[in-house]
Amino acid sequence: AQGSDLLLRSVLSVAQFAAWIADPGKPTSSSSDPRSASGSISADMALFNAVSNLASALTEAASLVWMELAMFGLAAMCYSFFIGIPGSGAAKPTVRKGKGKVLSSDACKAMPHESLPTTNAGASSDVLGIWERAKSLGEVPPLDLASVADAMRELGKSPSDIVDELRSALTKSPAVLPSIFSLLGAFLRDDRVDMLDVTLALLEEHGHVADVSMYAGLMAAQLRRRNYVGVAATGARVPSNTLTPRMRAILASAAAQRSCLEEALGHLQEMSVPAEGAKSPLAPTVAVQILALAAKEKCVPVAGEELQRLCVRLEDKQFQELLMAEGRRSSTEVCEELLSVGSALGVPLEFARAALAKAQSAKLVAGGAGGAGGASSGELQRYASMIKTHTKERDLKSAAAVFERLCNSGTTLTPLIYNCFLDACVQCGDFECASAHFEEMKRLNVVDTVGYNTLLKAYLTRGQTVEAGNLVKEMTARGLSANKVTYNELLHAKVMSKDRRGMWSVVEEMQQAGVKPNSVTCSIILKSLTGYSQPSDLRRVIELIDNIEECIDEVLFSSVIEACIRIKEMDLLSELMKRYRQRGGFVNLSAPTYGSMIKAYGQAGDVHRVQELWAEMQEQGVKPTSITLGCLTEALVVNNKAQEAWDLVRQQMEDEERRGCINTVIYSTVLKGFAVTRCMEKVFIVYEEMRASGIPCNTITYNTMLDACAKSYAMGRASKLLEDMAETCVEPDIITYSTIIKGYCVEGDVDRAFHVLAEMKKDGKFKPDEIMYNSILDGCAKQHRVDEALKVLDEMRASGIAPSNYTLSILVKVLGHARRLPQAFEMVESLSKQHGFRPNVQVYTCLVQACVHNRQLEKALSLHDTMVADVGCAVDDKFYAVLARGCLPMRQPLKSLEVVRAAYQLPGHGLAASARRDGRPVGVDAKALEEIASKLQAAGREEREAWSKLSGELEKSCGVRVSSECSPGAGRDAWRRHTVVGGRGRGGH
Repeated sequence: AQGSDLLLRSVLSVAQFAAWIADPGKPTSSSSDPRSASGSISADMALFNAVSNLASALTEAASLVWMELAMFGLAAMCYSFFIGIPGSGAAKPTVRKGKGKVLSSDACKAMPHESLPTTNAGASSDVLGIWERAKSLGEVPPLDLASVADAMRELGKSPSDIVDELRSALTKSPAVLPSIFSLLGAFLRDDRVDMLDVTLALLEEHGHVADVSMYAGLMAAQLRRRNYVGVAATGARVPSNTLTPRMRAILASAAAQRSCLEEALGHLQEMSVPAEGAKSPLAPTVAVQILALAAKEKCVPVAGEELQRLCVRLEDKQFQELLMAEGRRSSTEVCEELLSVGSALGVPLEFARAALAKAQSAKLVAGGAGGAGGASSGELQRYASMIKTHTKERDLKSAAAVFERLCNSGTTLTPLIYNCFLDACVQCGDFECASAHFEEMKRLNVVDTVGYNTLLKAYLTRGQTVEAGNLVKEMTARGLSANKVTYNELLHAKVMSKDRRGMWSVVEEMQQAGVKPNSVTCSIILKSLTGYSQPSDLRRVIELIDNIEECIDEVLFSSVIEACIRIKEMDLLSELMKRYRQRGGFVNLSAPTYGSMIKAYGQAGDVHRVQELWAEMQEQGVKPTSITLGCLTEALVVNNKAQEAWDLVRQQMEDEERRGCINTVIYSTVLKGFAVTRCMEKVFIVYEEMRASGIPCNTITYNTMLDACAKSYAMGRASKLLEDMAETCVEPDIITYSTIIKGYCVEGDVDRAFHVLAEMKKDGKFKPDEIMYNSILDGCAKQHRVDEALKVLDEMRASGIAPSNYTLSILVKVLGHARRLPQAFEMVESLSKQHGFRPNVQVYTCLVQACVHNRQLEKALSLHDTMVADVGCAVDDKFYAVLARGCLPMRQPLKSLEVVRAAYQLPGHGLAASARRDGRPVGVDAKALEEIASKLQAAGREEREAWSKLSGELEKSCGVRVSSECSPGAGRDAWRRHTVVGGRGRGGH
């Protein structure tokens, strides 16, 4: 600003001088220059003033520039002192540790090497500068070597250059060695295969061997990159005795990819047998590649033996593709060897043979029609197998090609070939082709019962029952008799159409034709029986089973058992088993069958039969499974035999063979049994035994115990269970939180329940549900915390959870006790309308109690009329009991009698009648009726006479007799009730 002022004065002086030069006779004036007193100057004076002002302005401007330069210099000195000169070796870049915390390189030196952070700030050149300085001093660099390697790579250095740097550092300071070892893990983690390989070579060069896992990781990475030669080279660098099974498997895979069968088998032979239950390290794909090489070199048994020893599992699809390829290329002997190996390795032979047959069929078809002339019976059988294989695959085109080749070969075809192709047409859904082929069979006179049955099945599948019947008649006209297959097909069609009468008519027709039903016949009928079937149908099937010729197998007997369980004819099942056991025709049942029977008898409450079945299992030597023991434990627990269930579990735990069958579900069932009976000490004893035995506890286990604590007012023990859940990493679910909240509310600790709810919402994993909110509302109701209950309701609705009738009944209780009856009525009306539900009898009962509590009897009586007018609301005896009792404290005993009359639909009351057409009398709860009788008998003469009249009508019209006798010496309120059961309603009415 000062320089600008001086410059302005100089310009004005020069301007005055210029003006005088232009007109020397005219005096110059300057009102702006305070130093000009006369206002007129000469030319010399004007020139002097201009030069003087200009020099002064330049001097002051130079002083200002010098001050700015001095400030810049001072700032540069401070920067170089604290930060360092850029480009020199004195720079101290910062590194980051964690989130947002910045450390200098000096601080890094003070840190342990393994805790050093990676560089996250500063240029790569700065990081490299720190590395160079540390290397020159023979010190361990204060940086992670992975950061140094990244910096070198960013600066364009190759892996060999980076390794040279590491080699130089290692030569100068062996203390760098641990950092290089840690660098291997970083390279492996980042999939830096090139750096990992050369770094391992560096360590080997200095006589250091890295952990074998690093070599295994390198080999796996090379295998992923299909560097099969590199895999073999890496494996050669590792001592043979340190190669793990996984590394051997990688080497075998690489050898198989290079078609080196002998090398691959050599690695397999060096592999140890996996532990029992452990997975084989050799991948199924590699095993198939080895088998393919073995098939080419004709040494499949040798390779199969090694694969079987290593417990290798083959993928079905891959093995089938191998078979199809070898079926087109290799001999039958090689294919059979492959099938044998596949069977030993767990491949289903059915699908494997199907794949092989398909390949051989394609090979035969491609070979032309001249190769099948004069085929023998064995060859025809082989062709029939090919057609069946194509049929299973729904490949009608290939099946037709095989059939046509046989027809063109000039070979005399048997009915077997014709029936196979007919079945192929039917199974593949080409009904027109099947019909044409069947007509050709009839023309050639090669049709038999099998052919008719095949076409019959096609008709029945299409729902053409009339045509099926005509076909059976045609078969009989040709002199062919219907066999069991024919009738079973007809029977199955009736069962599928749910034609019960038609089903039994087929059975009768079958018996009249002299064809005895077999096990298939009985199984078809048994499967048709449901829970709604008649027991007579089941007995009729059992009669058929008694008359079948073959022995009963377990499948059929299991079907009988399942049918008995569905129809709940357990006595019939017991009778059947006893009969077969006596005549020696009883089959040995399996553990699952016993489990089904034990479960069914347990649900029926027949504990004695459950125990008999268990004893029978022991006698027959049937080894129980975990499911069987679970069914037995549950059967005992549901019949209040928790102690016996526990004793059973303990016995099984003492048996080494059966100990593995005891699982979490079985122990949880025992816990549930003791929890239901509220035996808390035994609950926790079983729990501790469960943990000591190594049986893991799941969320259901802890929820069962928490529920027991809640119902037994023992929430003090809940904290220990929650600690155990956290210790064993068992995550709580919404039921866990709901149970805890309910338990605290039951105990009256509503504040703690609110705390648990707040913690759950803060965690964010679960949202409160209706049950949880209702529990807290109920806790508030018991402690008459009205305002908090209303806040919970608002929060519930804000969360999108619609209140129910149960919620409404709790709120009515809260408002009724708080003497806020109008608000209770308003809430019932508003909530039911907003959320689209009708108040039920429980809500009306709570409203009546609220009216009685607020001494509003007329409102309570009007509620009765409102409720009975609602067709969708069913009144019960508890409602009438509450209403009748409510009249007594208000000194309205006669009105109480009117309520009783309305409950039993007797005349003489002023209340509204029910609008329901099926409105039967519901009566009054027995205890309430006794109380009313006692009060009226102790009242005045009018009340006693009214009660006497009502009791007579009750006995006469409803069969309810309530007689009261005053005990000697007792007051008039001491009465004994005698109720004759013969009326309607609950409680002995």
